Amino acid sequence: MPSSFRSFSSRTLVAIGTCALIVLVIVAITGGFVIDAGPLHLSARRIAAPLVVTLLAWIAAGAIGRAELLESAAAIDGFLDRHATAIGLVLAASAAAVGVAYGTYSASGADASGYVSQAQLLATGRSVMEEPLARQVAWPDREWAFTPLGYRPGRTPGELAPTYPSGLPLAMAGAQVIAGEVGPYLVVPLLGAVVVLSTLALGALLHSRPAGIIAAALVTTSPISVFQIVQPMSDVPVTAWWMVAMLFAVSPVPAGPLAAGATAGIALLTRPNLFPLAIPIALASAGWLGVRRERSAPRILLAFASGLAPAIAVLLLMQWRWYGNPFTTGYGAVGDLFSAANIGQNLRDYSTRLLVGEKPAVVLAALSLLLLAFRRSGGAASVRQAALTALLVAIAVLACYLPYAVFAEWWYLRFLLPALPFAFVLVGALLTNASRRLHPAVSGLAMLVVLAAACSFNILEASRQEAFNMQRYEARYRTAGKYFDAILPANAVVFSVQQSGSVRHYAQVPIVRWDLLRVDPDAALARLRTLGRRPYLVVEDWEATDLRARFPQWPIARLDWTPRADIGDERRVLLFDPADRSTQARVITDRVH
Repeated sequence: MPSSFRSFSSRTLVAIGTCALIVLVIVAITGGFVIDAGPLHLSARRIAAPLVVTLLAWIAAGAIGRAELLESAAAIDGFLDRHATAIGLVLAASAAAVGVAYGTYSASGADASGYVSQAQLLATGRSVMEEPLARQVAWPDREWAFTPLGYRPGRTPGELAPTYPSGLPLAMAGAQVIAGEVGPYLVVPLLGAVVVLSTLALGALLHSRPAGIIAAALVTTSPISVFQIVQPMSDVPVTAWWMVAMLFAVSPVPAGPLAAGATAGIALLTRPNLFPLAIPIALASAGWLGVRRERSAPRILLAFASGLAPAIAVLLLMQWRWYGNPFTTGYGAVGDLFSAANIGQNLRDYSTRLLVGEKPAVVLAALSLLLLAFRRSGGAASVRQAALTALLVAIAVLACYLPYAVFAEWWYLRFLLPALPFAFVLVGALLTNASRRLHPAVSGLAMLVVLAAACSFNILEASRQEAFNMQRYEARYRTAGKYFDAILPANAVVFSVQQSGSVRHYAQVPIVRWDLLRVDPDAALARLRTLGRRPYLVVEDWEATDLRARFPQWPIARLDWTPRADIGDERRVLLFDPADRSTQARVITDRVH
């Protein structure tokens, strides 16, 4: 047998055996998977088939020759290095596919409805909503009473200003102009792909291409990343912009500092409170994190600031337009949002969430450090640059969120998402160096196996946290909103809280926030009727207790008559017409799924 053919055969068998081994690891941990993509159908439910393929392939490769087997196994490292871009594209496409396939496509709750409805405003050339009813009543705090979730009173009576910054809605508005109603919901998946690719590129720049692959795989499968990529919220987009900004900062292109500043500006338009993150980006641009430039540091920082300034100006102008003060945010006064008393509790909470939610990455880092400590040798690339970058970014992000409000839900780990890709680059650097302490014939294989195991555990955790069920869970907002748009009369006004943002967005009718109502509810109903309005009440099933507690003497708060509609499954959205209770009208409830 010619040596070239022996080598080709051995490499082919090792490739087959390696792929089968990775599938074996994934199936053993996750219980199997099914991939349906058009005519392509891949299914792996049991370990028997990949186990047999693994054994046969490796045994056959060994039968060809020990030297060829060792050479083929050692070639895995080189393969990963040469094909890092292709691997990154597959990972990025996978991340975007998850966002598209499992996306909620719902203007739900406060955040999603706020972003999507603001995008709709911007797409039509407006920056605020008008609510004339707020000028026609004399209730205390009437502006707040007519303000849906995701908005707050504007500068003048009857004006409703967005709570959230305009960075993400601007991107969504552009997508809506191009792709229509579905456009805003595609922005987050596409920017999720940008996060993956930029993580790969940053890992390659700060350490090596294999380190970038590891980091990209970890960010693709991170439970909190998966949880957020399916929702139209700003966590994934702001992470993408900061990652791209750092890429420009550490890349040797002449216009890097200016581009880094401009991209950091987009990140600040998306989430202004992360301004401290501009500091490590500026330091990287100036060469203080390892990249040297021909120009002096002051000139570089001036270029960075020049790129940053336009976005800051837009942000201040928007806040001035919305709230009457360029330094006022939609969330309220800064002093009301941050407190040193929150630091201890948040430190404990975020530490626990990281250890649970990102346990595979933590374990990989710990195992890598152990191997590096006990098997010392030269030749490994330095992790100093990756470690310093990750440290500075972590400090900046924690400085923003440790004093911030305390939240009980695990998914508030999303606040730390902008720091995670940088941490994963460090993990990738450590794991790459650790694998290179092993024999060349097992180095690449060991790295792939442990990475496949880590990513499999990540997917299990994401599934446990209902990331892949968010589409079904949030569908009630879209279903209810479109139903209300179809059946409510033009003169309707809806009393609501949790559904207020989506009702306003989909049905385009005024809402009254009963939780912010500072007048007798019967008097409010009577006043609205004199204005020619027909009041309705929309409550989710869990809100009934809150409504009764808010108005214990209000008969309508008992909800003791037949609703007009019952929408949803796990969470039920109920539509009541108060007139039905007083007239004892016979009502047939529409059951909508």
